[in-house]
Amino acid sequence: MLMLTHTYILQNILGVSGIKNLHSDIFVYNIVPDLLTIHPGVNSRQTHQIKRILQIPPLYPKAAYIMLHLLVDDLCHYGEICSGIPDEFNPDSQGYCYIKGKPIINSIMDFQKKVNKEISYNEAAYRSHLIVEMIYDLAIIEQIKKSDTIKVLRDAMCAVIEEDRDEFTSTINWLYGLDKTEIRDVMQRSQSYLTEDKIQKTMTIEGRIRLYAFKFGIPIDDQLYLAGIEKIFLQARELLDDNEIFLRETAEAVKKYGWLPPVT
Repeated sequence: MLMLTHTYILQNILGVSGIKNLHSDIFVYNIVPDLLTIHPGVNSRQTHQIKRILQIPPLYPKAAYIMLHLLVDDLCHYGEICSGIPDEFNPDSQGYCYIKGKPIINSIMDFQKKVNKEISYNEAAYRSHLIVEMIYDLAIIEQIKKSDTIKVLRDAMCAVIEEDRDEFTSTINWLYGLDKTEIRDVMQRSQSYLTEDKIQKTMTIEGRIRLYAFKFGIPIDDQLYLAGIEKIFLQARELLDDNEIFLRETAEAVKKYGWLPPVT
């Protein structure tokens, strides 16, 4: 899932647990596996393949929120919590995003054929799950607005930069082995990337289509391309009417696995 969905899920878990007055920076730790990929030398496989651990050393308690992100993504991608990323890609994965994305696989392949850029079934399956992730934020947009999720995330970024830089750096260094220069580069890039205004601009179908087009090198000035992608995105949106069920089942699965907010 994308950053806002992860943030909202954490808000939900804390709210149900009745936990309050935690430092806002926990919401940044919770998006670290995605945030680090802002750095050109870091990819999502690197950030998601680490072992899922619940026993976090006392020096790095907020790493638990990074683990929460990985547990949620496991459920989205594989339908169960894993020890890491499987070696082989499975287009028939039982993860939420792949199950929901399956009905649009043929639409993606037909579109690619129409624009003379055919792709394999596996690639179409991969893209289908990304579209579901991109659309999910929009499917829960009212919940996100009601919970001030965008502001919560932005305030958390400011808190890390202004108050928690050393702790954040040492935690990421311990967990991922990145050096201070790389981590500080990520934080600098995030200041311009994660502004409230820029986040708001992506919270539309058009904004998500542009993200998708950018990722896969699709010309955004070609109306044929954009119209075809929009049709697929709207098809995906119709598949997510049960979004609250996913949120509830995810929270229950994480709790059953044994994840609890650390006492810091």
